[in-house]
Amino acid sequence: MQPEYEASGRNGKSQYYILGVDVGRFGDMTEVAVIKVTPQVQGADLAALVNIYTYDAEDFEKQAIHLKKLYYKYNARALSIDANGVGAGLIDFMILAQIDPDTGEELPPFGVEGGTAEDTLEKYKKIKGPGVENDALYLIKANAPINTEMHTYVQTQLSSGKIKFLIDENQAKTKLLSTKVGQNMTPDKRAEYLIPFTQTTILKDQMLNLVEENEGVNIILKQSNRSIKKDKFSAFEHGMYYKKLEEDKKKKRKKRNIADMMFFSGN
Repeated sequence: MQPEYEASGRNGKSQYYILGVDVGRFGDMTEVAVIKVTPQVQGADLAALVNIYTYDAEDFEKQAIHLKKLYYKYNARALSIDANGVGAGLIDFMILAQIDPDTGEELPPFGVEGGTAEDTLEKYKKIKGPGVENDALYLIKANAPINTEMHTYVQTQLSSGKIKFLIDENQAKTKLLSTKVGQNMTPDKRAEYLIPFTQTTILKDQMLNLVEENEGVNIILKQSNRSIKKDKFSAFEHGMYYKKLEEDKKKKRKKRNIADMMFFSGN
């Protein structure tokens, strides 16, 4: 599997992208996990983590521009974004228009599709209509039960082999240097090529550093080594949570269709 830097023309019509976002500010980076979903007729859909982007802790307007441009590059179904703490500040910029400094084009306000907390959603209900990128944001305001739901889902998907990752950065480097193209690259170009693989390796290190604990019925993931962050993992989980919600919608549609068929067949 290779990294993807935009929506792939090779994708089937049913495939789609989700951008999972963990928001950083004041020294912490904002992380974006790009997840490509391939729907399945039966069972959970397949997921592939095709890229990870890290943005400096810039002001929220610059971060909003980065996220909106990524959304359009991948023709994403949604930005599944952390709405706790500093995340709320970024969302207040996502619902406004910005000007892309590279092209001069206007990036429209982003509307909110839904979220995990009604009190948070109430504020954004009016952000819709002409000139708005409707239903672009899903707001995750996590609490212990929602975190438990996210952790459980990701664990299940990992153990069932439903998630693909890029190969380790050392493997990617070895493969690259075995080709003429890789051998002829400058050190800077080689480092640039390896960024998605390096980011994925860091994500896996973050996952290995997490220790599961239980508080009643809730699952808590704690860092074994506090110096190893978990921001990439949080971005990945936010994206995977949106995937779960899309699967839940699909199951409900199927149940309704079956119920309709049973109703009509009985007459």
